[in-house]
Amino acid sequence: MSKITIQNTRPGGFGIPGGPVIAAGASLEVEAADWKTVKDHPVVKAWVDAGHLKLDGDEAVADEGSSSKSVTEVLAMANDPNVQFMSFKSAASKLLGDKTPAKKDEIVAALEELATNPGA
Repeated sequence: MSKITIQNTRPGGFGIPGGPVIAAGASLEVEAADWKTVKDHPVVKAWVDAGHLKLDGDEAVADEGSSSKSVTEVLAMANDPNVQFMSFKSAASKLLGDKTPAKKDEIVAALEELATNPGA
């Protein structure tokens, strides 16, 4: 999968919605698909437009080959210490849509509900 590097050019930290904080002057490498889930957030968009967050990578790749995982696969991601929260939330949002909760435990509960009641 493609990666995007986000650099914070401001003198203070910046918290990615639902994700980590990028320290002043530091960079964070994320999956392009994860970036896609937050890039249109009003604050993120404003910081990018103002030049406070600089991007390096191909955002267009985020739409290519991003196949959805099964509910079981996404639930397994929740317990994998090597999977970042943003990656887990991105995969979950493909299954839950606009009703994806913000917190990990709420997402897990929604996925478990989907697994037991797929038609609900």
